[in-house]
Amino acid sequence: MAGKRFHSSKKKKLFAEKRLKSLKPAQLLTELSLEAGDVFIDIGAGNGFFSLPGAEIVGEKGKVYSVDVQIDMLLDLKHRAQQAGLSDRIEICKSDDNDANLHQKADFMLFAYLFHEVEEKDQFLDNYFKFLKKGSKVVFIEWDPSQREEGPPLHHRIEKDDLKSMLEERAIKNIKIKEIDYNSYLVSGRKV
Repeated sequence: MAGKRFHSSKKKKLFAEKRLKSLKPAQLLTELSLEAGDVFIDIGAGNGFFSLPGAEIVGEKGKVYSVDVQIDMLLDLKHRAQQAGLSDRIEICKSDDNDANLHQKADFMLFAYLFHEVEEKDQFLDNYFKFLKKGSKVVFIEWDPSQREEGPPLHHRIEKDDLKSMLEERAIKNIKIKEIDYNSYLVSGRKV
């Protein structure tokens, strides 16, 4: 998987103004029904693009578990959380490729721009989905294979219908697919 992974040396690019304006992470999480008091698990959290606004939304009674395999990204996230006064709401979780290293179940689990990097997709999903509560919201944001603008090579990307099928096989229901910016799509559903 390391060959497909976004390199931490480019981490500042993740908070680029263009990306913030296009994705609007706080607004997107709110629209997806992340709420105060939720346990939010951000898989592939990187340096906190979704974890930081997520921590604001879940509030003092909620918790964000920011999971990533790259320690450089997590250290940057930790620093950003300290600067924002959100350290008490965010727990950093260093994972391995297929080991979640989690001990808490989620109300809301996000996989943003990560799944295309995963080699063993079935094993990966099974490892993480055991941390979903009944009724948990599951969200994937991925690169659209039909777009060529930026992002990973087209042959690394996953078709939205293929992703939908994988989720249906794992008892994810009420699946919705929508375009979220000029080159990405979102798949969401609930664990039954």
